[in-house]
Amino acid sequence: MAISAPGLGSGLDISSIVSQLMEVESQPLTRLNQKEAKVQAEISAYGSLKSALSSFKSSLSKLTSEDTFQSTKTSSSDADVLSVTSGTGAVTSSYDIKVNRLAQQHKLGSSEFAAETTFGGGPNDRLTITSGTDSFEIDLSTAMTLEEIQAAINVEANDTGITAGLISGDSGMQTLILSSGSSGYEDRVQLSFSGDVNAATFNFAMLNRDADDQALGSEQDLDASLTIDGVPVTRGSNSIDDAVAGLTLNLKTTGEATVSTSKDPLVAKKAVEGFVNAYNALKGQLSTLSSNGASSSVIRGIENQIRGVMNGVSGQGSYAYISQMGVTTNSDTGKLEFDGTKLDAALADNPDSVISFFAAEDSGFATRMDGMLAGYLDSDGVIDSIIDGANSRIKDISRSRESLERRLESTEQRYLQQFSALDSLMANMNSTSDYLASQLDALSNLTINRNK
Repeated sequence: MAISAPGLGSGLDISSIVSQLMEVESQPLTRLNQKEAKVQAEISAYGSLKSALSSFKSSLSKLTSEDTFQSTKTSSSDADVLSVTSGTGAVTSSYDIKVNRLAQQHKLGSSEFAAETTFGGGPNDRLTITSGTDSFEIDLSTAMTLEEIQAAINVEANDTGITAGLISGDSGMQTLILSSGSSGYEDRVQLSFSGDVNAATFNFAMLNRDADDQALGSEQDLDASLTIDGVPVTRGSNSIDDAVAGLTLNLKTTGEATVSTSKDPLVAKKAVEGFVNAYNALKGQLSTLSSNGASSSVIRGIENQIRGVMNGVSGQGSYAYISQMGVTTNSDTGKLEFDGTKLDAALADNPDSVISFFAAEDSGFATRMDGMLAGYLDSDGVIDSIIDGANSRIKDISRSRESLERRLESTEQRYLQQFSALDSLMANMNSTSDYLASQLDALSNLTINRNK
């Protein structure tokens, strides 16, 4: 088996020579890699820019909502009796509330039976349980024990919300408990029977009791009962959001409490403060990104458009400039500063104009800023278009690299073949030279011997 060793015949270091030649040939590949790294840095910078703008845009969401400037806060004089929260539509006011009865989930209990007692067995025997508008049928044509009936009720197919429990008392007897999934009279447990099974088969009775541990007088007492400024209110839940506009009452126990509602400017102040902080953070990020690959012209365009909204006229009311809301620019740092007392005064003086300034549909400050940012952040916006173009350049570079690598491989093979041929030629020449030298030495020796 022949062993090939480039340069062995001639003494040339062919591997080293070819390696050095290929370093020169590979310089275009190095430039392609450097070009790709630059484009990748650009993509990363624009990704960071989009993230920074998204964070800034998020700070505008509350400023575009009228509810931010109409927020209220509530209090209860006795949070153990009831708590209260406010939402849209709540107005400054107070209400005297008396909780007479809490809403309960309906519970029925059967008579006690031995564990081996079975129910049903007739071909038409059925037990149907109903809560609200949902019903579920238990087939008793094959007789079942209470434990088997419990299992038949507690299946996934039962969408009534009613669940069954089984209590084994000291006597060793069992009681089947049916519990509604929701409180109130409308969602009470209702039973119907067919075949030879009837109400007397199980003898179910209501188990619910009032705050004084007395049995409820009727199923209607499953509803919560309260009076609001003397007006009677009955609901099936202990969380009541439709009695007083904008308020949700959460009943906890019987008793009395006074609920108060007042304006809450803190929500608006926090929203404006959040915007100011987001703006200042974005300003620092834009400066950093400009030096990390993002186009300075794009950065300047963003800064100019933001500045245009900041300095422009907004809203349609008494307030036109963001400075009237307490937001000003520090002349030394260029960052925004916020004086919350000015916003408080504006909200107290003319809340509708404050809402118009920030949230008017076409001319509001936050609305305009949000729309401007959307042009950069939308899926077909400026930044995505730039990133798409950069990714396209990456693909072109990859194709060029693949082509160049194939050419370099071919070039390396050609160099190896050429230098191998040179190696062989030089080896032959060296061999011929050695032969001629030996022949000349032989002739010289022959001549010397003859002359002796």
